[in-house]
Amino acid sequence: MSPMEIKPIKKDSARQATRLLAKSFLNNPVSVHVFDNLFPEEREKKLNTLYYGFVTTAIDYGVANAIYLNGELAGISLAYPPGSYPFSLWTWLLNGMGGLFLGVKYTWRLALLDSVIRKKHIPEKHWYMFVLGVAPQLQGKGLGGRVVSSMSENADLKAIPCYLETDKPENISFYKSQGYQLVGEETIPSLDNLKIWYMIRPAKKP
Repeated sequence: MSPMEIKPIKKDSARQATRLLAKSFLNNPVSVHVFDNLFPEEREKKLNTLYYGFVTTAIDYGVANAIYLNGELAGISLAYPPGSYPFSLWTWLLNGMGGLFLGVKYTWRLALLDSVIRKKHIPEKHWYMFVLGVAPQLQGKGLGGRVVSSMSENADLKAIPCYLETDKPENISFYKSQGYQLVGEETIPSLDNLKIWYMIRPAKKP
């Protein structure tokens, strides 16, 4: 086995993938702002509930990959190929199913965030990096870059763009190194001035 491998996530591994994402995003601005006033342990439980819907929906309707390092789960990527986003109503409901069990307050805050970022999506067909999370102790080792490069290669085969959002300013330089351009940023007053950055990797000729 090579030191780093990328494999599709199977349904029986969805819970394991969810736990990794919950830990990976535990202290991200979106998590902290949406689940405000919660202790980390409580926030992690909410994230587990939320991300299970994300993972299972991506397995069925997108591209859900697990990153392994020396045989151990190290990261998760959930992406959607051209034509699959914006979601159909059914896929949107499945993807957000976990949010329905978070309590009225947090379901509402997530809905606010979703309504904001959906309006920024580029209209043409594109690859969408929906979620990319690496285990906290393994961040900065190039695992995320390997996944982003793989999606970029798929996009270049058909000369289409890639798109993503990030809530961490330090991620901007990383994505720029992968060929992305910053095309917008936004502050969301209703979520305690949470900031989101929008980035596009332009289409390239195959």
